Amino acid sequence: MRYVEYYSEGQRQRLRLETISDGEKAFARQRPAAGQETVKPQEAGSAIFETLSSQQQRVSSRFHCLTKSEAYYSPSRVKAGTIIPTETVAVDGASSSEIRWMRSEYGMRPVAEGRCGKVLLIAPEDCDNRIAMAFEAADALFKRGNVGASHPNFLRVLQRPGPSAHTAETQWALDNPGEPGLIGADVHALAAWTVTTGSAGVRVAVLDEGVDTDHRYLENAVVAEADFVDGKQTAQPDGNDAHGTACAGIIAGQSDRAKGLAPGVRLVAARIAKSDDRGFWIFDDFETADAIDWAWERAKSDVLSNSWGGGPPADVIANAFNRARTQGREGKGTVVVVAAGNSQRQIDFPGDLDGVLTVGASNQWDERKTRSSKDGESWWGSNYGDELDLLAPGVRITTTDIWGPRGYSTKAVTTTFNGTSAAAPHVAAVAGLILSVKRELSEARVREIIKQKADALSQGDQPRLVGSGRLNAYMAVRAARRG
Repeated sequence: MRYVEYYSEGQRQRLRLETISDGEKAFARQRPAAGQETVKPQEAGSAIFETLSSQQQRVSSRFHCLTKSEAYYSPSRVKAGTIIPTETVAVDGASSSEIRWMRSEYGMRPVAEGRCGKVLLIAPEDCDNRIAMAFEAADALFKRGNVGASHPNFLRVLQRPGPSAHTAETQWALDNPGEPGLIGADVHALAAWTVTTGSAGVRVAVLDEGVDTDHRYLENAVVAEADFVDGKQTAQPDGNDAHGTACAGIIAGQSDRAKGLAPGVRLVAARIAKSDDRGFWIFDDFETADAIDWAWERAKSDVLSNSWGGGPPADVIANAFNRARTQGREGKGTVVVVAAGNSQRQIDFPGDLDGVLTVGASNQWDERKTRSSKDGESWWGSNYGDELDLLAPGVRITTTDIWGPRGYSTKAVTTTFNGTSAAAPHVAAVAGLILSVKRELSEARVREIIKQKADALSQGDQPRLVGSGRLNAYMAVRAARRG
C-alpha cells in the first residue's frame, strides 16, 4: 500500500493506492457479520481489471501488459468511486514547449490529442514503475505554473444505479394524481406545456453510457451523437447499458407512453462510459473531458445532462465543464446539470463544482428521497450538501428503455427508472424549455430561474438537504418569458 498526491482544484489531493493482487488478499481475509452485505472495493478492482485486460477498447488496451501485481487502484468505498490510475497524464492548456519539456525531463510522449488544448501523455516503457512516473511528471509540470491542468489520468469505476423493485402506475413526475403520493407533487408539466413543449432549435446533450438513438420514441429527436469509449460513429450502448436511454427519454421522449418533459427539443448523445456487467461503470477522465468539450463546442449543445459522478476531483473534467459554461452558446454559456448521487452522503465530484446545477431526488410525496422516506426504497437516498441546488422526481420514473431483455424491462418503456440519475434530466429538460422561450438568456440566468421558481418543501429551512425546493417547470418557463 502507498499514498500518492496530485494537484486538482488548486490543492494537493491524496490517494491511497494498493495493487490489485494485494487488494484480493485483503478481501479474502474479510469476514462480514452474519446477514450483513458488505461494500467490496477490492472485489470491484479485481473485476474491473479482468474486464479491462480482456477487451479491446482504447482504454482497455493500456492494461494488456500489466499483471495484478503491477496495476494499482484506490480502494475507496465503491459508492464513492473506485479509482484506477493509469500510466498516462491528462494535460490541459500546455504549450508545445511544455510538452517538449515533459519529454526531455521524463520521457513522457503524447499519445492522444483532445479538443480545446487537451493532451494525453504516456510514461516511457523502459521505466521501472510507469504509474509512479505519471504521478511524478504530472506534479512537476503543474508546479511550473504554465498549464490549466496536469494530473494522472484516472479510470473511474462507479457503481451503476439500479432500477426500482416496484413499477410506477402513472407518469407521476409530470402529473401526480396522488395514487400513491401527494396530488400535485410533480413538476407541473401540463401547465408548462401550455407555454412550450420545447423548440427544435434547442439541443440537450446526454453524457452517459450510450443512448439507443434508433429507439422509435427518440430517433426523431437525435441530431448528433459520438462514442468516446470505442470511437464508433454512433452513441449506441453495449449489452444491457440502458441507463443513458432512460435519461434521454425523460428529456425528449416522443410518445404518450413515455413522454419527455421537453419533447420538442433535440437530443445530443455522447457515450462516455461502459458497463462491466457486474454493476459497475468504467469512465476515462481524459475521454470524459473530451466528450464534454465535443458536446458544447462541436455539437452546439445548449444544456449538458450528467447522471454520473463519484471519485476524487480532476481538473481536466472541471475545466471542460467551465469552458462549456463560459464559452458555450457563443459566450452566453451552456447550462450544466449534474446528479447529486444516491449514497445518502456528502455530494461528490463533479456535483461539488461551482456553477453547475446539482440535483437531488424527490419522491411522490414531495419528500427528499432518503432510506426512510415513504416510497419504501430503503437501499438508497439522495446525496446532500451546500452544493445541492434543488430536487426533482427520481423514484419509479416512466421513460424509454432499450429493446428486449437487456433493458430494465422487456419493452420499449420502463416504469422503474430510479435515482438522482432520473432527477437530473428533469432539470436539464426544464433548462431546455426555458431556452425555448428565450434563447438569449445566459446560463447563469437559467440556473437562477430554475432555483428561484422551485416549489418550497417541508424541509425548506434545511437547504443542505433540499436545496431551493422541488423543480417547477411551469413557474420556470413563465419567468423565462419575462427574462
